[in-house]
Amino acid sequence: MRSKCNIKSSFYAIVLFMCSTQWIHAQNLEITHGPYLQYLTSNEVTICWSTSENSISWVEYYKEDGSNFYQKERTKIFNSADGLKNISMLHRVTLKNLTPATKYAYRIYSQEVKDDMSFGKTVATQVYKKEPLYFTTQPIKKEQISLVVLSDMHEKTAKVSSLLKGVEWDTTDFVLLDGDFVDSFDSESDLYNGVLDTCVAIFAQTKPLVIVRGNHETRGRKANELKKYFHFPENKYYYTYSIGTTLFIILDSGEDKADSDIEYSGFADFDAYRSEQAKWLSEVVKSDAFKNAEHKIAFMHIPPYDHNRGQEWHGDLEVRSKFVPILNKAGIDLMVNGHRHRYSFQTAKVEENNFPILVADHKTRYKLLIDKTGIKIKGTDSDDKEVLTMFIEKNN
Repeated sequence: MRSKCNIKSSFYAIVLFMCSTQWIHAQNLEITHGPYLQYLTSNEVTICWSTSENSISWVEYYKEDGSNFYQKERTKIFNSADGLKNISMLHRVTLKNLTPATKYAYRIYSQEVKDDMSFGKTVATQVYKKEPLYFTTQPIKKEQISLVVLSDMHEKTAKVSSLLKGVEWDTTDFVLLDGDFVDSFDSESDLYNGVLDTCVAIFAQTKPLVIVRGNHETRGRKANELKKYFHFPENKYYYTYSIGTTLFIILDSGEDKADSDIEYSGFADFDAYRSEQAKWLSEVVKSDAFKNAEHKIAFMHIPPYDHNRGQEWHGDLEVRSKFVPILNKAGIDLMVNGHRHRYSFQTAKVEENNFPILVADHKTRYKLLIDKTGIKIKGTDSDDKEVLTMFIEKNN
């Protein structure tokens, strides 16, 4: 009898342990990073975040009208593809057909999917006794655009915080990281703990983050997975982004040394990639979006010219020979680069660069204010001291 009782007690103990283990596992589900906004236009935005367990995910949103989030059922958009909800720890939801110049409230959700395909705990950003998150779509016509550029942050979170502390967020449209925000992408901590979590804490839940890939983002065992963490239009690192009548051209300069260099261990194939990109750029400059834009600004990590002419590396020469002739012929207002870790400004030179080139250093935030008169550039250091101001007049 005692033996049966012991067996029975052991059985219940095992069942209790299994149930408690599953409960603890479910309780561990949490939103680990994000959300952060990307590609915010007049009628679209993409929202990204990550969770601690595999989950399905969705966004609930509505036009801000002063009502409580719980007042009624809100529109839901799921992270899905081909009719199936995606199961992942990385989540990306695109809201489309939005109304221009409109403030929206939003909330992200994730529901755990267990190994047996049953559902577990659901987590979400807080809206109880706390305001939901917001974003505002761009107007169709916008007379003034303001953006902030940081380059070569190399996972220096304290520097990012210092450089962004004086930004006027109410009038800022987006922040652009012009490459090398990591040293090497070997693990998620390089990305999140390096710069991304800091951007989320300061602005990226309400203002979009625009990404330019630098040569250091091409390095590391997870370099091929960078696209999983961000939204790139057409799933490419080179793309265009329009606000009002300004067209931003995002180019990917690739690595700075030859593909055969020992540092790349035989994995680099950037010469062919840049040639492919040049064909795309040739089509961009023929497009109505380019022709009808009042301002055209290109961003790229590696500058086509060094401030000391004749000292350029292979990557510099590649972007100079493949991208610059196309942009020279089509005409742009400005190119913004990084990579050098020192500031330089190169005025337009006929038959070389027919457009001015700003090379951003790694100790300054650069504010670009664009309107019908031209482009005002202001540089501010980590002490919130203005160290640079210039104006590029609009060419008619």
